[in-house]
Amino acid sequence: MRAIGRSDLSLFGTATGVRAVRNPVRRHILQLLEGGEMSFESIVSSSGRAKSTVSAHLSALVDEGIIGSRPGDDDERKKYFFLTSHFIGELSPGDRIADEISDYAFDYREGAVDPFAFYRLVYRTFRVSLLMEGISIDPLLKRAGETVGNAIYPALAAKDMDGFCTNLAGFWEQHHLGNIENLTLDPIYFSIYDCFECVELPFLGKPACSFDSGLLSLLFSRQSGRPMEALERECYAAGDPCCTFEILPVPEK
Repeated sequence: MRAIGRSDLSLFGTATGVRAVRNPVRRHILQLLEGGEMSFESIVSSSGRAKSTVSAHLSALVDEGIIGSRPGDDDERKKYFFLTSHFIGELSPGDRIADEISDYAFDYREGAVDPFAFYRLVYRTFRVSLLMEGISIDPLLKRAGETVGNAIYPALAAKDMDGFCTNLAGFWEQHHLGNIENLTLDPIYFSIYDCFECVELPFLGKPACSFDSGLLSLLFSRQSGRPMEALERECYAAGDPCCTFEILPVPEK
């Protein structure tokens, strides 16, 4: 379950647009519902709030299209609630970085023939621009990584995990995504040097490779035939000398 951070606003994408949720009770309710559908009674019990308070917040979230509700199968008087939106990210003015964008929009020379340098510049500038406003879109980046993972997996598929990891390392190097080193299979653990996603980001004090996390999670899930999660243990943006990932099975609910 996602922990509620220090941000001032949580951003959710709905069928009618992006909704910002500031109230801590509503944010806690949405955090609970990320784990799946819950009854009204369970939400009240988990929130530690009065029924009338929880009911008012649930009604507001339904009205905004962030959650939905349905009657119970055996008892229509019993209500169940579920997410009808997706978590995009967070906004916290207190987490704004003070760096100048010009400090990161560099390294491109007119007439340069390396397209990878240009695309890294675009990605870096876009990411830093958001961070300067205190906006984190890590969940959105992770989902984007999963989408890309589905597209490229056929190019990396192998008969066994050893062959897959060899293909993965070659793909990362060929496409200038970084250099995968120190790879072990039991457990699956490896480091990425010169990581395209974060090597030139400002110091954030925490891992920042959400796109890579989604991409690697999807790739290892498809190769393993079961849900896998790529957990970033070290990151350039956290002050570490490289990015390190551990690939673990997702616990069954």
